[in-house]
Order: sequence, then C-alpha cells, then structure tokens
Amino acid sequence: MRLLSAAVCTTVAAALLASCSGGNMGTTSSVPGTASGASKVQALHHAGAVSIIPKSALPKGPQKLKGRQAPQAEMKGIYAAQFFGSTVNGYTKNNSGNGAAICTVPGSSVNNVATDTVGNLIVPDAFSGVVVYPGPTMCGSGSPTTISDTYGQASDAASVNALTGPIVVGNILGPGYVVNCSASSLSCTQLTPSSQGIGEVAGVGMDAAGDCWADSYNAAFTAVILTYWAGCTGTGTAATGFLNTGYGGVDVDNKGNVVTFNWHGSAGTDLWVYSGCNPACTSVSDNSLTNNTAIFGHIGKHGQRLVAGAYLKGQEDIYQYSPTTLTYYYSFNNGLSVTGDTEGVAYSPSSKK
Repeated sequence: MRLLSAAVCTTVAAALLASCSGGNMGTTSSVPGTASGASKVQALHHAGAVSIIPKSALPKGPQKLKGRQAPQAEMKGIYAAQFFGSTVNGYTKNNSGNGAAICTVPGSSVNNVATDTVGNLIVPDAFSGVVVYPGPTMCGSGSPTTISDTYGQASDAASVNALTGPIVVGNILGPGYVVNCSASSLSCTQLTPSSQGIGEVAGVGMDAAGDCWADSYNAAFTAVILTYWAGCTGTGTAATGFLNTGYGGVDVDNKGNVVTFNWHGSAGTDLWVYSGCNPACTSVSDNSLTNNTAIFGHIGKHGQRLVAGAYLKGQEDIYQYSPTTLTYYYSFNNGLSVTGDTEGVAYSPSSKK
C-alpha cells in the first residue's frame, strides 16, 4: 500500500472539517481512501459504526467460490463474521460439501472476531461492547459476558484467556484506540500510545506472556506503525524494523512470532512475519496471500493453518502456514456473501501464542 500522499491528506482534512460541520456521511469505511483501498479518515467523527473495508470496494452481485472446496477433515472450528450481517457463523468438520454453519451468535457491524487458547469466542461488537462466549463448544456454552468499551468502536481483540485474563481491544474509532479489557471487571482501561500516536487501528495481538501489539496508522496518518506494550499496560513503544506499508490484522504464532497482514486493498495482501517486535522486529518472512486479498486472519491451534477473510469473493480462504511459508489450501463460502463484507475470521481454539 502506498503511504498517504499530500493530496490524500488534503482530502482527509476537508473531510474532517465537513464532519465537524454536522454533515451526515452514512455508513462508510474508516479506511483512508486511496486507489489501493486504504482508509477514509472522514469516518473518524462518524455517528455510526464503520467497516474497515469500504462498501464501494466490494464487487456487485454474487461471486463464485474462488479456489478449492474444503476437504472433509479440514472444517473444524472456524468462525466467520460479516460487517453487514447480523450473526457470527460457526463452522465445523465433515463439511466436504461446503455445508452451512452449525451455529451462530448475534453480531452486527463486526470487523473482526477472535478466539483464545481455550476456545472462548471474542466478538468486538462495534459500539455494543466486547462479547465473550464461553468455549470450547462452538458458539459458546452458557451465558455470554458483555464488557463495556466506552473508548470507541471495538473492531478487533486478542487474549490468551478472555474469561480469566486481559483482552486487548482495538477501536477503529477513538478517542481511546487501544484498550485493555477484563471480563471480571466488565470494563476497559485505555493504553497510552507511543510518541507517534495512533490515528486509526486495524489489528491487535497478544502473546502467551501477555504482551500486546497494535497495527495502525500514526496520528499524522503518514505511516503504518506497530505499537508494543509490555504486559499490555502503560505507555506503548513504536516497534523498530517494522516494514509494512499497509495496515491489517495481527496474530502471534506458536513460535511467538508476530504475524501481520500487509494489506494493499484490491491490489493484494502479503503476510509479514516478524520475531521479537518487543520493540525491535526482525523479519522472518514475507509471503503473498495467493488466492484473494484479505485484511484479517488467524492461525489455528497447531500453528499449521491460517484462515483469511476474502471479502472480495465473500469467502474464507485457508492456507497451510509455517513461519517461513504460506500455501493456499482451500476455501468455503456457505452462508457468506460479497455484499455482507466478509472480513472477520478465526480458528477455535486460537494458536498457542
């Protein structure tokens, strides 16, 4: 993705002035608008929830499944969410015929979903809070826990155990862009950005030690940065050696590597894997998502599969993953659509982080 040009920055400034004058811009994406699909910052003062993916970037009409249909043994424990849908769908094994979801939970205006290492489902439900469904049963067993996030529009989350430990939450719209939430207190605490500030968050991640990261634009919208918080508390530090030029989702694999989506809109996405980033990053690999572009995705429990939300085709793409390789495997799309804006995906349980 190209960094924001002066022309785009001028457009951003004009849009912000328009929003301050009370203009109603409707439901749009918050991603700064460039030809490659980066964000529209006018949504920063939007009255309603915004999607990471601009609605104008979605194809019109139904789309055929691109790639291979799922083999029978590979459809166990995957969640899929659509921003313009009303549910988060849960899929299971024995679905060689691209079968329907086996369970659903409520969720609207959901950019991304997450699971933890024990299989709890975490739904950052825009302005309705962060909802945790107790696992490991798909779609939860027992009553969900709703955490109040008063700092903005919850759009991504990560945790090692969402019911007993901290949950890092990214708010695509501030004023509190990254927060540490707790199911026990039912509340969130704002994390302080680094000296570069935060202009708009795409993804967040957490490792087994409880350290956390956020992939975002800086406050000036001139660069994509990765911010690191030791223990997921206090003031963050901007990671050095971070080479991404587009923002996107974040995960941590079973080796402790930080896995980031370097999203270029319709031009494609590459998966950049780093070691460290605490705060110095060392590049491990940079591989393209060969079947479709995606802004979010997650790694499975055994660290050998990655699922990505292929929004341009209204489907989920599964890749064989290692820290140095990425190979397309299969896709599914039952119950999903292009017009629904299929962004959010997660394996259950998550990687071991």
